[in-house]
Amino acid sequence: MGFGFPFAGGTVQFIHPCTNGFAYVSDGSVALTDGDFTPSVAEFYANPARIAPFWVDLNMTTANLSDLSVDTSVANQCTVTWTNVILWNQAHTPFNFQMVLDSSGIIQLNFDAGMFTNAATIVGTSPGLSLGTLALSQDLSSGLPIVDDMAYEEFLAGGFDLAGQGLQMIGTVPGYVPVTTSIGCAVKTTYGMGCTEINTGAYELFALGTQDVGASGSAITFLRTGTSYTMLDAIPGVYLAPTAGVVVSAGDDAFGAVPLSSPMPTVNGTTSTLTVCTNGYIALSPNQPTVGADYSPSDAEFQAMTEATICGPWYDWSPNVGGQIVYEEVAGIMYVTWDAVTPYASTTTDTFQYQFNLATGDITIVYDNTSFGGASGWHTPLFGYTAGSGSGVDTYDLSVDLAGTITVPDVGAVPLTIDGNAPAFGANWDISTDNIDPISPISITFIGDAQLALPLSFVFPTTDPTCSIYINTVLGSLTGINVAGSSIVSLPIPANPALAGTVLTAQSISLTLSNPSNIITSNGLEGIVGN
Repeated sequence: MGFGFPFAGGTVQFIHPCTNGFAYVSDGSVALTDGDFTPSVAEFYANPARIAPFWVDLNMTTANLSDLSVDTSVANQCTVTWTNVILWNQAHTPFNFQMVLDSSGIIQLNFDAGMFTNAATIVGTSPGLSLGTLALSQDLSSGLPIVDDMAYEEFLAGGFDLAGQGLQMIGTVPGYVPVTTSIGCAVKTTYGMGCTEINTGAYELFALGTQDVGASGSAITFLRTGTSYTMLDAIPGVYLAPTAGVVVSAGDDAFGAVPLSSPMPTVNGTTSTLTVCTNGYIALSPNQPTVGADYSPSDAEFQAMTEATICGPWYDWSPNVGGQIVYEEVAGIMYVTWDAVTPYASTTTDTFQYQFNLATGDITIVYDNTSFGGASGWHTPLFGYTAGSGSGVDTYDLSVDLAGTITVPDVGAVPLTIDGNAPAFGANWDISTDNIDPISPISITFIGDAQLALPLSFVFPTTDPTCSIYINTVLGSLTGINVAGSSIVSLPIPANPALAGTVLTAQSISLTLSNPSNIITSNGLEGIVGN
């Protein structure tokens, strides 16, 4: 610690903090590493000397941004802080607590207001190694002197009465005088989750006989633009009748491989092979996107595809009954054609064609003559594209949305997140927003005064369903400039102790093209004003 700390009639200089809410103390002659997670009076008495701010079985997780830190930057003080911890096998909001050892021998324990205490806990000191008296539990909040160096309180589950307070233990050799204090510490916590999705797919599954895209004489284009596809239907397509096509597969419900003369840009870099399913979908990969050559489209199966795949559409065709599926490459374009192929259990035929530009990665689907004549219950055409990521595939009204273009990135995005420091008197509450969509030049941070959890779709029905509103009202807003996906805004906190305990909440938004509302939201941030 850098100084001698008076303890149990002697002096210790080393501290061995444990994630389970205590710290062994010693002369440094031995390494103390037992992560004791079973608080009991017998262990407290018999095991090595320790100070226990909040001894219980705790979990420190990356997801909660948990932290155990030791700070000796203040002369003659050692501060140990447990941040964003939770009880093992319990679901609750993470909490914080702290221990400050002073060279005078005073122990200061600080507990935030959100302490979760649904388990037996021990708070106090013990010289350990069965030295001295096996003392009884004392009421630390009573202020009554304790004449034993084993000075502690054993709290039963739910009985912790020090939340939101400080406890100062003043050494009297032997023993301590416990004094509760109003700490008024500034506190910050994050809660909720920001929008986790930028769509990596777009599709529409039509009920039997209701499809309003893919009509005869129309076309749908997928423009390869950097790391995304832009889907639109405004570019006319020209059907090229096959002349020397190679049959992909003459079987029903089958896959076939289509070799390319040169690698084509795709979501996965490049590919030299397309994997064609006779039922209308093509993987931009040498791998099958589904386990079998599925003939019955569904939302769940489409979203579970494991390869970047275009469905133009996914439907049940029977090339073994009538027509052929053929491929041929002409002038750098690979043509894959359903040439008068019969839908299952139908007498009609469909002719349409995928056109793959090997140099640019652009893809066009041209519909020459389409009927979708199958009448069975599973004849529900699915038009769309997925990057094969297994998530972030959004459903659209394609007949409307293709007119305004749909942008589908190769990969999804990490959530829009907000975090900050604790709002302390006379300082700035600095709030950072990260993972801002590149399309958004700014982020806007709104300030409230209480937590809330309400789906954003209540206000914007067309938004991403993972977006939520996390503040109860809007007291004001701050605008930050997007610099490489991050922004920082600051709210000055007056140097006024009367504001102690004031609750502030914050949440950020940014623009996006990933959903029709054009908005994504962050998680929530709560700050309690204090020292």
